[in-house]
Amino acid sequence: MIKLNEKRLIETFVKLAQTDSESYDEGAMQELVARELKEIGCRVTVDNAGKKYKTTAKGNVIGFLAGTVKSAPFVLCAHLDTVTPGKGVKAVVKKDRITSDGTTVLGADDKAGVAIILEILRTLKEQKLPHPPVEAVFTLSEEVGMFGSKNLDCTKIKGREGVILDGEEIESVLVQGPAVNTIEVWIKGLATHAGVSPEKGISAVEVAAYALTQMKLGRIDKDTVANFGIIQGGQATNVVMPEVYLKGEARSLVNEKLAKQTASMKAAFEKAVKRFTKKIDGKICKPELKFVAEERYPAVRIAKTHPVVKGAVAAAKQIGISLKPIACGGGCDANVLAGKGFTLPNLGTGVRGYHTTKEYLLLKEFFAAFHITLGTLLAYKK
Repeated sequence: MIKLNEKRLIETFVKLAQTDSESYDEGAMQELVARELKEIGCRVTVDNAGKKYKTTAKGNVIGFLAGTVKSAPFVLCAHLDTVTPGKGVKAVVKKDRITSDGTTVLGADDKAGVAIILEILRTLKEQKLPHPPVEAVFTLSEEVGMFGSKNLDCTKIKGREGVILDGEEIESVLVQGPAVNTIEVWIKGLATHAGVSPEKGISAVEVAAYALTQMKLGRIDKDTVANFGIIQGGQATNVVMPEVYLKGEARSLVNEKLAKQTASMKAAFEKAVKRFTKKIDGKICKPELKFVAEERYPAVRIAKTHPVVKGAVAAAKQIGISLKPIACGGGCDANVLAGKGFTLPNLGTGVRGYHTTKEYLLLKEFFAAFHITLGTLLAYKK
């Protein structure tokens, strides 16, 4: 097994963890990671993603390390931001784990991934290991909508295969994640006094309620789910509700199933509009409907037989870990970058309790994640 400088890896993580980088405020972290990469000997560039939305950072950081083996570049990716509360983190190093002091998150999601990538680059240089070219990509604002990866300047990156380090347990590698459509619906009925002339109104909430009873929600099939989580409307209890707004989503591991589910949801609202169209004072009155479905991010579907996945499984086996390819119901940079032509299975780093003040990083798994990632990289050749 290649020797890991465990002390240095921990020190790097602590330095990263104690640098403030809540989403939209990653400027200091961007500058720190760029400096670290330059000290290692990488060529560094920062794109202009930060100009595309409101953040203190200039852009995504990309480090380039020349290869010693002829191959396409291998991509290593992690994100720089953390959730709140993430300011003033005090990392506490214990015998088997690292925690915060309990007043903030630790930020191992995803600074554990950042630290591992930096240590891999140092190890490649110091131990003169034969390796393909490496492109290290550090993205902004993943936690709040993957804005860094959505605005990544892909022309600066030649590689299209590699791994993302943004998972939990090291026994799994994420190879499937759903595409998601955000769905917004506006229904406009007809207001009237609910106590005096309710028959002369059209209740927008009744239209919405009827539509919801006509569609499948929750678990649609093994690949697909749908839900409405926000409903807003109404002025007073004695007024037939004139307008209502609904917001929901549909998710599926299969793009065709997502399109079908989204279309069926739209059709249910259209059916409801017809159902509540009626004649009032001799005039045909029809509810107005606006249905907008917008892709939040595309699906990830990586074959279990893909060389990078097989390389990760083999690297894990070398250190006695059985790595299992899995699917999940959430989204991350892997989804967005899949839509841009990247194939990046998502590896775990040993973090637990992420997004809470009880977050911690298991050192044994943290070190193992280094070996799995490095082994995957060293086996890559294309």
